[in-house]
Amino acid sequence: MEWFAAAFAPRRDHKGMSTPSYAARWWLLVCTGLSALWSWQVTDGFLVMAAALTVMVATPLLTLGWYLIGLVSARIPARYILAKAERAHQARLVRKAAETTQP
Repeated sequence: MEWFAAAFAPRRDHKGMSTPSYAARWWLLVCTGLSALWSWQVTDGFLVMAAALTVMVATPLLTLGWYLIGLVSARIPARYILAKAERAHQARLVRKAAETTQP
């Protein structure tokens, strides 16, 4: 289940800050896209109403989906976005450690 861990693992950036998992990022695109398609059909192509309905429908769906993804992601160890980000974060930690040990 390597793909599962890769999709749901929280990501760390070059400063070590947590960023959303790939599953959360995919959920944003899928949920917004499907909500937009549905609202476009329901409003018969009226752009302003379709946009408003998309926001109204996608907001609770995104909240629920991100909450559930967060529950799953909490059980998976964090990964760095890129190997370069991991190296940058490790170098930053070493630099901070050196600064605190200097008199």
